[in-house]
Amino acid sequence: MLIIYGINGKKYLLLLLLCQLGFLFFGMLSIFVYVIKIDGILDIPSSMISLLLCVLYAISALWIGLFWDSFSKLMFSVYATKKVIFQQRFIIPILLLCLLAAYTTHAILLTKQFSNLLIVSLSPLFLASILAILATLVIIGIVIKEIINDKKIYIQSQHKLTELRKKFGSEPIRRIETSINLAYNKAFANPLPPSQGFTVIGITSKPWYEISDLPKVKLLEDKYEIIHQEALQARESNTLLKPYYYPGVNMGGWDSIYLVRGGKKVEESILYFPKTLEILELISNHTRLETAELLVLKPGEIVKPHRDPASSFIICQLGISIPENCGISVGGESRTWKEGKCLFFDPSYEHTVWNYSDKPRVVLLVVFYKPDLTNIEIDFIHMLDSGDWSQEPG
Repeated sequence: MLIIYGINGKKYLLLLLLCQLGFLFFGMLSIFVYVIKIDGILDIPSSMISLLLCVLYAISALWIGLFWDSFSKLMFSVYATKKVIFQQRFIIPILLLCLLAAYTTHAILLTKQFSNLLIVSLSPLFLASILAILATLVIIGIVIKEIINDKKIYIQSQHKLTELRKKFGSEPIRRIETSINLAYNKAFANPLPPSQGFTVIGITSKPWYEISDLPKVKLLEDKYEIIHQEALQARESNTLLKPYYYPGVNMGGWDSIYLVRGGKKVEESILYFPKTLEILELISNHTRLETAELLVLKPGEIVKPHRDPASSFIICQLGISIPENCGISVGGESRTWKEGKCLFFDPSYEHTVWNYSDKPRVVLLVVFYKPDLTNIEIDFIHMLDSGDWSQEPG
C-alpha cells in the first residue's frame, strides 16, 4: 500500500474520512433534534438549532475541502490522474447527499409544520445516516490499520538495511536507503518529482525506451512465432482468461492471463506457455523481470489516463494481434504496436490505451526492472512490495 499513495496520503485520507464521519453525524443529529422537538422533549427555538447546525456544517465542509485538496494532490498525481473519476464515484455524491439531507431538514425545521408523516418520511434518511456512519467507521479502521502497517514496514526495512550494511557496506545500499527515507518523509528534502511515485534515486527516468536499452529482450522478437502460436491457443481456453481491473481506470473490457507473478511462474500457465516461459527464463538471466501476462483489450475499449505507483520498472509489450485504430500514449507521445515488435515505456508516466477497432488487441506484457538497478536494490524492492523480509538480497 505504501507505493500507491504513501503514508502521508493515508493520513490525509484518514482526516478526510473523519471529516466525512462528522458530516454524517451532524446530519443524523439534525434529524434527531428535529424529531425530539416535535415530541416536545426540548423547547429550543428552531432558528437557534438551525443556526448552530449550519455553522457546524460549514466548519465540516471547510475541513473536508482542505483535506480533500491535499489528499487528491498526493494520491492522484501517482495513481489515477483523473481526479473526477474518484470524486464523482465516491466523495462528491456522499457530500451532496449529506448537504441535501441537512439543509432540507433545516428548511422543514424552520417552517414549524410538524406532522407524524414527516417523521415517518425522515426515518429512512436517519437509518441511512447510521449505515453510512458505520461504513465510514469500517473504512477508517482499515486506513488506521494500513498506517500502522506502514510504520511496521518502515521499521522492518531499517532492520534489513542494517543487515545489508554489515554484509555489503554502505555504498551498495545508499540509493535504496535514501529512497526509503524519502518515501517515509525521513529525509530533510525530497528532490524527486511527485508524479513518479516510489522512486530509487539516481536511476534513468524517461517515458519511452528502445530495444537498445534492453538488448537481451530482443529474444522476444526473435521467437515471436513461437510466442504467437502459444498465445492464440491459450486464448481459446475460457478458464485462463480473467478480467483485469485497475481501480479508477477501467471497469471491464480488459482480460489477462498471467504467466509470471512476483518473478515466479504461474502453475496453471505452464501447460499452455511452455516455450514462452523458457524464453522468458533465458531473458531473466540477464534482465530481471517481475511480471509477464497476456493482455487482451476488447474492441471499442479505452483505458483511461493513469500512472503506475512506482518508477522502478520498464514495461515491454510484444504485439501479438494488433488491429487497426489502436494505440498507446505515454507522456504525451502516441505510438502503436506492430505484430512481432516490442514497445517499451515507463509506466510511472501518465499513459492511456485505446482500441477503436472491432477486433481485440492482444499483447504479451512483461514488466522488467530498470537495467540500472543493482540486484541488491531489486531484491529490496521486491521485499518491500511483497512484505517478505526473510529473503537474502544480493
